[in-house]
Amino acid sequence: MGLLLLVLAGCGSGIDGDQGAPGPSSEPNEQEAALEYSRCMRENGVPDFPDPEPGENGEARLSTPEGADKEAMDAANAECKRLLPNGGEPREMDPEDIVKQRAFARCMRENGLPDFPDPKPDGGIAVEGGPNLDPLSEEFKAAEQKCAKHLPDGGRGATTDHEDGE
Repeated sequence: MGLLLLVLAGCGSGIDGDQGAPGPSSEPNEQEAALEYSRCMRENGVPDFPDPEPGENGEARLSTPEGADKEAMDAANAECKRLLPNGGEPREMDPEDIVKQRAFARCMRENGLPDFPDPKPDGGIAVEGGPNLDPLSEEFKAAEQKCAKHLPDGGRGATTDHEDGE
Protein backbone atom coordinates (compact mmCIF):
# COMPACT_ATOMS: atom_id res chain seq x y z
CA MET A 1 0.00 0.00 0.00
CA GLY A 2 1.45 3.35 -0.98
CA LEU A 3 1.36 6.59 0.90
CA LEU A 4 -2.10 8.05 1.31
CA LEU A 5 -2.66 11.69 2.16
CA LEU A 6 -5.67 13.28 3.83
CA VAL A 7 -5.93 17.02 4.23
CA LEU A 8 -8.37 18.70 6.58
CA ALA A 9 -9.34 22.29 5.93
CA GLY A 10 -8.23 24.91 8.41
CA CYS A 11 -11.68 26.23 9.34
CA GLY A 12 -15.24 25.07 9.11
CA SER A 13 -16.35 21.69 10.25
CA GLY A 14 -16.03 19.49 7.20
CA ILE A 15 -13.56 17.66 5.07
CA ASP A 16 -12.74 18.49 1.51
CA GLY A 17 -12.46 22.21 1.91
CA ASP A 18 -15.75 22.87 3.70
CA GLN A 19 -15.33 26.46 4.80
CA GLY A 20 -18.59 26.99 6.66
CA ALA A 21 -19.00 30.11 8.74
CA PRO A 22 -17.31 29.70 12.09
CA GLY A 23 -19.57 29.61 15.08
CA PRO A 24 -19.95 28.03 18.48
CA SER A 25 -19.16 24.37 18.30
CA SER A 26 -18.27 21.51 20.59
CA GLU A 27 -16.12 19.97 17.85
CA PRO A 28 -12.36 20.30 18.24
CA ASN A 29 -10.56 22.24 15.54
CA GLU A 30 -9.18 20.29 12.59
CA GLN A 31 -5.62 20.09 13.98
CA GLU A 32 -6.91 18.65 17.26
CA ALA A 33 -9.25 16.28 15.43
CA ALA A 34 -6.39 15.08 13.21
CA LEU A 35 -4.18 14.50 16.26
CA GLU A 36 -6.92 12.48 17.98
CA TYR A 37 -7.44 10.51 14.76
CA SER A 38 -3.70 9.71 14.60
CA ARG A 39 -3.68 8.53 18.21
CA CYS A 40 -6.74 6.39 17.59
CA MET A 41 -5.16 4.82 14.50
CA ARG A 42 -2.08 3.87 16.56
CA GLU A 43 -4.27 2.44 19.33
CA ASN A 44 -6.25 0.39 16.82
CA GLY A 45 -3.60 -1.54 14.95
CA VAL A 46 -1.47 0.95 12.99
CA PRO A 47 1.34 1.63 15.49
CA ASP A 48 3.46 3.69 13.06
CA PHE A 49 0.65 6.08 12.07
CA PRO A 50 2.21 9.58 12.26
CA ASP A 51 0.86 12.69 13.91
CA PRO A 52 -0.57 15.27 11.49
CA GLU A 53 1.69 17.78 9.80
CA PRO A 54 0.54 21.40 9.53
CA GLY A 55 -0.14 22.50 5.97
CA GLU A 56 0.65 25.85 4.41
CA ASN A 57 -2.97 27.03 4.53
CA GLY A 58 -3.85 25.98 8.07
CA GLU A 59 -5.00 22.51 7.10
CA ALA A 60 -3.96 19.33 8.88
CA ARG A 61 -2.16 16.77 6.71
CA LEU A 62 -2.45 13.11 7.62
CA SER A 63 -0.51 10.42 5.82
CA THR A 64 -0.24 6.68 6.21
CA PRO A 65 3.11 5.08 6.85
CA GLU A 66 4.77 3.40 3.87
CA GLY A 67 4.02 -0.31 3.84
CA ALA A 68 1.01 -0.05 6.15
CA ASP A 69 -1.23 -3.12 6.10
CA LYS A 70 -4.44 -2.29 4.20
CA GLU A 71 -6.66 -4.48 6.39
CA ALA A 72 -5.26 -2.93 9.57
CA MET A 73 -5.68 0.56 8.08
CA ASP A 74 -9.27 -0.12 7.05
CA ALA A 75 -10.18 -1.60 10.45
CA ALA A 76 -8.56 1.26 12.35
CA ASN A 77 -10.13 3.86 10.06
CA ALA A 78 -13.58 2.32 10.62
CA GLU A 79 -13.07 2.85 14.36
CA CYS A 80 -11.39 6.26 14.18
CA LYS A 81 -13.01 8.22 11.35
CA ARG A 82 -15.73 9.35 13.76
CA LEU A 83 -13.09 11.67 15.24
CA LEU A 84 -12.69 13.60 11.99
CA PRO A 85 -14.92 16.50 10.97
CA ASN A 86 -18.13 15.21 9.40
CA GLY A 87 -17.17 11.69 10.49
CA GLY A 88 -14.42 11.57 7.88
CA GLU A 89 -16.92 11.84 5.04
CA PRO A 90 -16.54 14.47 2.35
CA ARG A 91 -19.13 17.21 2.37
CA GLU A 92 -21.52 17.36 -0.55
CA MET A 93 -20.02 19.66 -3.13
CA ASP A 94 -21.91 21.94 -5.43
CA PRO A 95 -21.36 21.54 -9.19
CA GLU A 96 -19.16 24.65 -9.37
CA ASP A 97 -16.78 23.20 -6.78
CA ILE A 98 -16.60 19.89 -8.65
CA VAL A 99 -15.61 21.80 -11.81
CA LYS A 100 -12.85 23.47 -9.75
CA GLN A 101 -11.65 20.07 -8.48
CA ARG A 102 -11.43 18.83 -12.08
CA ALA A 103 -9.42 21.91 -13.07
CA PHE A 104 -7.09 21.25 -10.12
CA ALA A 105 -6.55 17.63 -11.20
CA ARG A 106 -5.87 18.71 -14.79
CA CYS A 107 -3.40 21.36 -13.56
CA MET A 108 -1.58 18.79 -11.39
CA ARG A 109 -1.19 16.51 -14.43
CA GLU A 110 0.06 19.45 -16.53
CA ASN A 111 2.64 20.28 -13.86
CA GLY A 112 4.57 17.05 -13.74
CA LEU A 113 2.15 14.56 -12.17
CA PRO A 114 0.61 12.66 -15.11
CA ASP A 115 -0.86 10.00 -12.78
CA PHE A 116 -2.84 12.50 -10.66
CA PRO A 117 -6.45 11.22 -10.50
CA ASP A 118 -9.65 12.98 -11.47
CA PRO A 119 -12.02 13.79 -8.63
CA LYS A 120 -14.70 11.32 -7.64
CA PRO A 121 -18.32 12.26 -8.40
CA ASP A 122 -18.65 13.94 -4.98
CA GLY A 123 -15.58 16.06 -5.74
CA GLY A 124 -13.17 14.34 -3.37
CA ILE A 125 -9.77 13.40 -4.75
CA ALA A 126 -8.19 10.13 -3.62
CA VAL A 127 -4.42 10.21 -4.00
CA GLU A 128 -2.76 6.82 -3.65
CA GLY A 129 0.92 7.53 -3.28
CA GLY A 130 3.56 5.53 -5.04
CA PRO A 131 6.69 5.95 -7.12
CA ASN A 132 4.94 8.25 -9.61
CA LEU A 133 2.73 10.15 -7.15
CA ASP A 134 4.31 10.94 -3.79
CA PRO A 135 2.33 13.63 -1.90
CA LEU A 136 5.42 14.38 0.19
CA SER A 137 7.75 14.95 -2.78
CA GLU A 138 8.96 18.41 -3.73
CA GLU A 139 7.48 17.93 -7.22
CA PHE A 140 4.02 17.21 -5.74
CA LYS A 141 4.22 20.14 -3.32
CA ALA A 142 5.29 22.54 -6.08
CA ALA A 143 2.46 21.42 -8.38
CA GLU A 144 -0.04 21.59 -5.52
CA GLN A 145 1.03 25.15 -4.67
CA LYS A 146 0.81 26.19 -8.33
CA CYS A 147 -2.60 24.56 -8.84
CA ALA A 148 -4.27 25.44 -5.52
CA LYS A 149 -5.87 28.48 -7.14
CA HIS A 150 -8.23 26.09 -8.95
CA LEU A 151 -9.63 24.60 -5.74
CA PRO A 152 -12.65 25.87 -3.83
CA ASP A 153 -11.45 28.50 -1.35
CA GLY A 154 -8.08 28.73 -3.09
CA GLY A 155 -6.79 25.33 -2.08
CA ARG A 156 -7.71 24.94 1.55
CA GLY A 157 -8.52 21.28 1.67
CA ALA A 158 -7.87 18.96 -1.23
CA THR A 159 -8.70 15.66 0.39
CA THR A 160 -8.07 12.09 -0.13
CA ASP A 161 -9.53 9.04 1.46
CA HIS A 162 -8.85 5.36 2.01
CA GLU A 163 -10.31 3.94 -1.20
CA ASP A 164 -8.02 1.94 -3.45
CA GLY A 165 -7.76 2.57 -7.13
CA GLU A 166 -9.64 5.85 -7.13
